[in-house]
Amino acid sequence: MACAVQRCAEHPDNVWALHGLFACLTRRGKTEELPGLQAKLAAALARTDVPITSSCLCRMSVRSGHRCCH
Repeated sequence: MACAVQRCAEHPDNVWALHGLFACLTRRGKTEELPGLQAKLAAALARTDVPITSSCLCRMSVRSGHRCCH
């Protein structure tokens, strides 16, 4: 592997990634990591200039029962 920084390490605490991880862990019932993750997500959300309601920018609204952006 090249000596370049891995893509996931280029933007730590990315609000979109944190939102997706939080939603995924919540849905899977993996609650042990949620308190620390929720604090990171809250800090990331405080720095946004638009409301973040999903882990994907292309998804303009969260529709119940739908798991795909498209």
